Amino acid sequence: MTLVTREQISAAFFDLIAGAADFTATSRRFVHWDQVNETQMPFLTMLKTGEVRGRQNEGLPTLTINAHVFIYMSAGMDPDDTPDTAMNGLLDAIDAAVAPVGADALTGNKQTLGGLVSHCYPFGPVFIDTGDVDGKAVAAIPFQILVP
Repeated sequence: MTLVTREQISAAFFDLIAGAADFTATSRRFVHWDQVNETQMPFLTMLKTGEVRGRQNEGLPTLTINAHVFIYMSAGMDPDDTPDTAMNGLLDAIDAAVAPVGADALTGNKQTLGGLVSHCYPFGPVFIDTGDVDGKAVAAIPFQILVP
């Protein structure tokens, strides 16, 4: 059995979500929204928020990696625009990117990051500020990645 490293998982996860939409800029190293200017938007970054160790029913150890994906975009201040529309498109693109395809869809309907993990999926409440007040929008999407 080949041991899959955290780095392999992190790189595969970031590549998958970064390719979800036509982001102007991306960073695997977390960047706070105050550090991103409008010419870099839409911008995608991620943050590993923790790990949990557990056991499967068979008693085998498991690892759950928790991460957040952040999307920053300029919503502008045009009162005739609906900033929610652009954010919805980016959120839908992330959902589509992590949807199981190919062998993942046929064998269990789960995203495995190319067979590196058991499951990778969005999990929990998504924070969304569409930018109606100040023109700068942000979404924070929590993910869980289960490693056998």
